Amino acid sequence: MSLARGLFSRPAVQPVRVIAQACSQRMFSSLPSLRPSITPLTSAFRRPTATPFTPSTADAADMVPTSAITEHPAMGAMQVRCGPRNTMNRNTRLIQKRRHGFISRMKTKDGRKIVARRRAKGRKKLGV
Repeated sequence: MSLARGLFSRPAVQPVRVIAQACSQRMFSSLPSLRPSITPLTSAFRRPTATPFTPSTADAADMVPTSAITEHPAMGAMQVRCGPRNTMNRNTRLIQKRRHGFISRMKTKDGRKIVARRRAKGRKKLGV
């Protein structure tokens, strides 16, 4: 019985005070906190937010999706060359002849090989 009194009579509150004092001390950090605040913080680590913009339905199709690589803050100033392109823009028969026609085939060594293969195969049209 005296052993039980000895265990209960010890003050076990002192280590709790030390832990509470260690937790109450505040550490300094130069990084911005991620908690929302009332005042806007301008920092080198945060992107400035633009005014809200609601595009019309015609303009919405031309916008880059939010999952694109240009949306990343590190890629904001870079020029992105892998975006969508209009491949059917002014694709005319004249351009097709300029790229794949008989005269353009005769100008290069590989083009002459293509014409020779088509001639050996018996093609009526050697160019486009």
